[in-house]
Parts: sequence; structure tokens; C-alpha cells
Amino acid sequence: MALILFYPSPVFEKEDAISEEFNQRLEKWIIEYSKKDEAAKNWSQQFYGTGFTSFGSNQMLHKNEPIFQELVQALIPTTKEYFQELQAIEPKEIFCVGMWCTINRPMSMHPRHIHPMSACSGTYYVNADPEMGNLFIHDPYDNRQMGIIFKPKSPLAFDTYAVPVKSRKVVMFPGWVSHSVQQNMSNKDRIGISFNFQVQYDENQHKEVQGDL
Repeated sequence: MALILFYPSPVFEKEDAISEEFNQRLEKWIIEYSKKDEAAKNWSQQFYGTGFTSFGSNQMLHKNEPIFQELVQALIPTTKEYFQELQAIEPKEIFCVGMWCTINRPMSMHPRHIHPMSACSGTYYVNADPEMGNLFIHDPYDNRQMGIIFKPKSPLAFDTYAVPVKSRKVVMFPGWVSHSVQQNMSNKDRIGISFNFQVQYDENQHKEVQGDL
């Protein structure tokens, strides 16, 4: 008899996901946007502490801005790699349904949350390193904390894992994976772009997906 671990929380990461030149263009665009978009600034001041985000005013940057349309296309190959690692049925189409930018300024953070109805969610890090605050992945089974009996090396020992962040790195996971952003205790701004991808299957692929259920 062997140990079987059911219901893992898959997290996929890839460094150097896009070119340095494109990354610099993204950083410049986001910094300029954070200074001039009044709706995003007002929402951030009211709901996002010391940080800045377009989440409350524009979650569709890929629909409005050419540079984010370019980013979506740059992330598609990595998204395909992610689906292959999950042994997912290859979709007919992968498309973005949400994309927004965030600046975690000193002392800012983002509380625990999920991205419902997304086949693939994640963040691309424009300017980030661990001292600016890592990405936290949380155990979805909160009731497990009622009885902790595990050694430190056990995969069940912790209810939260820190995923190291880095400029030009992308981290992807299913939309149901619970995550948060650690408080930025540095004196630097951490810049990231969050996104949600969905998939579309043709009729034959849809039957194959249903057959797996």
C-alpha cells in the first residue's frame, strides 16, 4: 500500500518569460499610467492602502492597450507549457479574460483571494525581488489546522508557502488556488501584472473533456 496525495494545488513558474526590452517598456507604461489615470488613483487610495492598482477601474488592459495585447501573445506559449505540465487536454483556443497592473509600494500588500472561473490565473512580475514581498500560496483546506502532527519535511507541514518572485518571472495556477501578496517591507516599488485566461474547445475536444469527468 502506498501513500496517495489527493487534490494538489499546482503552481507553475517560469523565469525570463519575456525579453528585457519589452519588460522595460511595460514598466515605463505602468509607472506613467499610475500617475495620470485618476479613476485608478482614486480607487487605489480608497481601497488599496499605499499601493496602486488598475483592478478597480480597468481589468481589461489587454482590450484597450496595444502593449498588453502584445503581452497576452507573449504569455500564450508559457500558458501552453503550463497546460502540458498539468496534462490538460490541449484547447482549441486560449484567450485572456482579464488583465490589470499593480504597484505594491512600501508597506502595501494584497489579502488572500482567488480568481473564480479561470482556467489559468497568475502574475507576471515586471519589477520584483523577494525583499519586496513574495507571493503566498495558501492551503485550501482550512480545517486541517485543527490537528497539526507533521514533521517539517512533510508536504502537509505548512498551510502557506512563499513563492519567490523575480523580475521577468511569471507564476501561473488554476483560478481556485488561494493566494495573497506579502507586505512590501522594502523601500522599493514592486510592479506586477495579474491576468486570467480561459480556454475554448471544439466539439470533439469538449466530448473528450466530458469523458474525463
